[in-house]
Amino acid sequence: MEQNLLQEPILDPQRIIQLIPQKPPFVMVDSLFEYTALTGKTGFVIPADNILVEKGFFSEAGLIEHMAQSMSLHRGYQGYLSGLDKPKTGFIGAIKAIEIKTLPKVSTKLITNVIILKEVMGVTLVVAETRNENDEVIATSEMKTVTVE
Repeated sequence: MEQNLLQEPILDPQRIIQLIPQKPPFVMVDSLFEYTALTGKTGFVIPADNILVEKGFFSEAGLIEHMAQSMSLHRGYQGYLSGLDKPKTGFIGAIKAIEIKTLPKVSTKLITNVIILKEVMGVTLVVAETRNENDEVIATSEMKTVTVE
């Protein structure tokens, strides 16, 4: 297993925003707990006023976007380590598989692990698993993300 390259978790929302191309109100990550070249562990406490909250629950689109932004945060920190001034823009190219077991309520703390399976010419195949604060798996996905210059 690779060593976590973070000296300490990144919990400052302003620092997180510097590492991802998304900007408020469309930010679905608020912490980076672990980083290796091929893995990352992110977090997000769902605010009541989040744009993807519906009737007190984080929507399916919110969970998908959270998983994609977890990958984006991993990439953003990688870029920071390599000296980039700002994060590269990316998007979901394809979702191969997704399973949403339950929609989390507002104020739930999400913890997401991302694992990069393969990367070719700016296209990354990644799996993500999102758990709640009770360590229950609430969503999994396998998606291709595309990074553009």
